[in-house]
Amino acid sequence: MALSVRRQPRYKFAAPVLSPSCLQKLCVPWEFAARLAAGAGDVHVVDLLGKPRRVELCVRPRPDGGVACWLGAGWPEIVRKNGIGEGWSVVLRRERRGMATLTAFDPACCLVRLCAPPAGVTSKTRPRFIKLLRPDDWEKMTIPDEFVQQHLIGLESCPSSQKALIIGPTGKLWPVELDQRQSDVLYGEVWAEFLTAHDLSQGNILLFRYEVNMSFSVQVFLPNGCMKEYPYLADEADGPSTALPQSAKQLVAATVSKKRKYNRQVVSAIPAPVPAIKAKKVESQSKPAGVLRGHSFTKQITSSSLTKLFAVKRTFCSSIGLVGACTIELKTSMESTRSWPVAFNIANTYGYLTGKGWKRFCRDNEVEEGDRCTFKVVEKMVWHVVIN
Repeated sequence: MALSVRRQPRYKFAAPVLSPSCLQKLCVPWEFAARLAAGAGDVHVVDLLGKPRRVELCVRPRPDGGVACWLGAGWPEIVRKNGIGEGWSVVLRRERRGMATLTAFDPACCLVRLCAPPAGVTSKTRPRFIKLLRPDDWEKMTIPDEFVQQHLIGLESCPSSQKALIIGPTGKLWPVELDQRQSDVLYGEVWAEFLTAHDLSQGNILLFRYEVNMSFSVQVFLPNGCMKEYPYLADEADGPSTALPQSAKQLVAATVSKKRKYNRQVVSAIPAPVPAIKAKKVESQSKPAGVLRGHSFTKQITSSSLTKLFAVKRTFCSSIGLVGACTIELKTSMESTRSWPVAFNIANTYGYLTGKGWKRFCRDNEVEEGDRCTFKVVEKMVWHVVIN
């Protein structure tokens, strides 16, 4: 059976073993908040019943220069209606801007399903369990007993092979030994090698998904709940990408602009202000030249757009003076100096955004198949992109 990982999984946040305070407000790292929304405001969380519920994403600067983010109003209602309690674990998966899907795990670390499939229909949701790594797990890790009873008891392959196939987040396969006396215990040299190879230690969170025949795919989370990203997920020619859609500073600045609640002292409390000379440049870019004013188009992203090239009608290119190969600067915020240089070429009746720069732009900004992107021409070779 060939197993491969084709695309980077959607970004997730994991919160293991909820405390009573987490039932009232759920703290999330700013890295996740920045991917979920441009700043403070309402987002939607699809709960265990499949219902989208409105939740307030709160963003506040901390005295130490960091940013505090949490799900506030609306979160306690999700907790109550879904029966989530102390000791549970939750995972939020970003679907698109402003929307995330919630999955929950009971105190036994097993996936909770509130929506059962109709009789005779197999659920598309594969069994999962979550583990917060502790010191004892370095030598051996126990699969939750409830998970074993529900999904592994009676499997013919389990007692005979005494191996569990772990599919790591990089796509590599790890045949890990099962205890001869306890088929629910992972141990041995390969297990230790798996932990070492992925730089895992106490506090990391592992999300196991059961595939078939004692094989599990694993996603890794940092102690703060953010997904741990690995180099393979980036285009090998580009190398790993650790860039985020926006910095903590920009996240707070966006909140200030959006709600008009903070004064200049709040914004200046965030480190690394934009130099004055660059600010002037951004300001000049934010004012489109008269000849280009109103030039924009919206297009849905396809799988081909993500992996190969993004086509632009030649009539549009001609209308703004693009008649040959050049480099276009893509920006997601005109208040930021961050931009992505992308190769542009003309062929037949279309112009194309392509190459490493285009792939990096899509990766850094979490552009996914099905997203709708609006390209607004600021200057001939400077485009502002709004991703929906």
